[in-house]
Amino acid sequence: MFNRNQNIKKLMERQDVQGLIKALKHASEEARTEIIQILADIRDPKATEALLKEAESKDLTLRKLAAQALQKIDPERRYLSAAHIISDTSSKLRVAAIGLMASVGNPKSIETLTNTIKNDRDPAIRAAAAKGIGQIRDRRGAQALVGALTDADKQVRIAAADALAQLGDRSVLPDLMKMHENDPLPEGRTAAENAIAALSRL
Repeated sequence: MFNRNQNIKKLMERQDVQGLIKALKHASEEARTEIIQILADIRDPKATEALLKEAESKDLTLRKLAAQALQKIDPERRYLSAAHIISDTSSKLRVAAIGLMASVGNPKSIETLTNTIKNDRDPAIRAAAAKGIGQIRDRRGAQALVGALTDADKQVRIAAADALAQLGDRSVLPDLMKMHENDPLPEGRTAAENAIAALSRL
């Protein structure tokens, strides 16, 4: 068990980010709470992946603290860390990283997200990238979303239709109408119909 009183103090004094990250894996819940807060204060992007894992914790308090810690890291460095995680780690963590990238709102994010939606093999990642483009509301992502309207996975198609509605670009209405006519599943056709209705109101 991690010795909270001695080890955390030493690691904090040295601002040993890697040591704190390692300690986080084995610490008690109380110690993890303190370590997360220390990492938030240090604001080193190397802690991003560990904090993303804590953001997936079953404990609500730890999830909240991890989210708050991530928000303290500089936006540009958060973007770079998230971009790295998207290509390097597990599906669940990559989805969380895409959400983090979208929340940063960095203009560079759109290139990463459009490449992800076009090329990633994991449908959960492609769907998350589509949602991220919608969240950023950057119309440069519209064509990648239009391409995703015919994705093999229904969740990707639905996410792309929803995101296009968020972009507010009426030029994609013909593409959504094709989806509404041709999607093989009722859920996909409904998503297209909802997006068409949203854009038609603009």
